[in-house]
Amino acid sequence: MLIPIEQLPRVALERMNKVHEKEIEIMNELYQLLQEYEKGEVSIEDIDRAFNEFLEDVKYHFSSEQEMMEQYNFFAYPMHRGEHDMVLGQLQNLQKNWEKNKNPEIIKSYLENQFLPWLINHIQTMDTVTAHFLSHFIRE
Repeated sequence: MLIPIEQLPRVALERMNKVHEKEIEIMNELYQLLQEYEKGEVSIEDIDRAFNEFLEDVKYHFSSEQEMMEQYNFFAYPMHRGEHDMVLGQLQNLQKNWEKNKNPEIIKSYLENQFLPWLINHIQTMDTVTAHFLSHFIRE
């Protein structure tokens, strides 16, 4: 496990919290497979499947937030979208590297050193402000 869900920062909009929790769950499953691969317990195909699931989930996460920001004319949408686009670019590069080399260590290193620290900071900053803004329009 890379991070327990309970350690994830929470925001004012529960639907965003649920998306974040699901992403952490998928990321932790991928991370577990990466650790098991190091022990020879799973195959590259298992990692490939989990990595693709993670990529699809991140895309869903970002698009769902962006739809809400656009719908309610969030004032910092371009900056928030820019953060998402940056990470999507990193993930596209990671996916290309993965397809070429099938080296699980590159995914593990990215999750540990880039994605997770970015995600926590992003939730504590951009998502906190976004959720606060949206909570004035969206009643859950």
